[in-house]
Amino acid sequence: MSKKEVSPFHLFEYRGHPYLLNIEKMAAHPVSTELLPILHKVGEPQIRLPAAQEEILRSWDLIRECKEKDTPVAQMEPIPITYMYLFLTQSCNLRCIYCYGDGGNYGTGGSMDISTARQAVDWLIGKAGKMKKIYLGFFGGEPFINFPLMKATVAYASRKAQEAHKEVEFFVTTNATLLDEEKIAFIQEHRLSVQISFDGPKEIQDAQRPYANGQGSYDSIVPKIKKLLALAPKVSGHAVLWGDTDPQLVKATLQDLGLTSLSLSPASHSLFPAESEKKQSIRKTQRQLRTLEQEAEDWSHHIRDRDQDTLRSLKASNGGYGIYSGILALLHHRHKYHFCGVGRKMVGVSVTGDIYPCHRFVGNEAYKLGHVSEEAFNRADYLQSSLYSQANCASCFARYYCAGGCLHDHLSSSGSPDVPAEEICRLRRRELELAAVIAANLSSDDQAFLINEHIIPPQPCPLDF
Repeated sequence: MSKKEVSPFHLFEYRGHPYLLNIEKMAAHPVSTELLPILHKVGEPQIRLPAAQEEILRSWDLIRECKEKDTPVAQMEPIPITYMYLFLTQSCNLRCIYCYGDGGNYGTGGSMDISTARQAVDWLIGKAGKMKKIYLGFFGGEPFINFPLMKATVAYASRKAQEAHKEVEFFVTTNATLLDEEKIAFIQEHRLSVQISFDGPKEIQDAQRPYANGQGSYDSIVPKIKKLLALAPKVSGHAVLWGDTDPQLVKATLQDLGLTSLSLSPASHSLFPAESEKKQSIRKTQRQLRTLEQEAEDWSHHIRDRDQDTLRSLKASNGGYGIYSGILALLHHRHKYHFCGVGRKMVGVSVTGDIYPCHRFVGNEAYKLGHVSEEAFNRADYLQSSLYSQANCASCFARYYCAGGCLHDHLSSSGSPDVPAEEICRLRRRELELAAVIAANLSSDDQAFLINEHIIPPQPCPLDF
């Protein structure tokens, strides 16, 4: 879409009341019905807004200038790589029905050796440049299958980071099947951040995440999760929504287990043809949309009641996207240009040492960026914001909220990294609209309450670096 077709605002109704989202300022406002005819005609030269409403659309002149001329993008220094997902093994003892990696049989298969792991650590430290902190994650398959390599890599990375005057943080994504006293002690000792993949109630977990022999996994995993949480309470949970699974039911189950920091996401299609053919029509978002409507009601209700405990719970279960993220983006007027660090700040490294834009692309040769033993590293395609390369995103009112979305998700859904999945776009757009309703109706006392209770952080000073 051409720049002339990009609107500076989004006008919508919620329960009979009109609201305006100032896209360029990332700000939300309630609108009087008397102003609606004027807003619908905004942009025509003869239209003059009432003085009280001029602030709402002050960005229009700036938008018009941007439409009339192209502004060159300043050249930036190379962006340091600070996050690495290290695939210790592709083997997995579960057979999740939505797995986009064919149970570990994608790409080369197999497990990483110590030489490759050390090369990967050295590569990360080198690519981090002047950055003082790096993040090394263990992934799979199920990474604890190769626990000896995890221990050796943590020891090596800790020593090498210290020599380079850097700090290294470790994280691991696990299905929790292999957690025992030794592994939990190791997690504690080295302060590993743990994310547990777990899909909810017994009937859902057993159906979606069975063992390789077909046996359900719920009963064997739950005691291990509880044992870990008793010693390391700051553990996050991630659930995959398959079909029309009820997100609220899943959230409640994970919270009852003690996993207070949660993320939920719809299942993705696979980039591997054999797997993609097996899994069609796996994503239904109608129930997720209904859940968003309820979540917005919950936020409004509990803000009115000053129920800080419930609000903190809503915040913790936000998972990167949701009503809370939208409220924060609007109150802080955030402009997001990249969905994540894919290929920019983050890479995934296969068991053979091949480098990919992120962990989700590992094993797909078309997306290989280099190897940990080589200096050459081609990531040019990932440095530019998707907002400039994806026509659908450039004209979307939620463009500065989702920043184009997950490239792997686009590719697996539409066949192109430049074409987002419409069902995910629908979720993101509605999240922002509902967040705009809440943000637009917050009084100064409401905002002070949210800040004082550490539910919403204060807006950062623009001079803070």
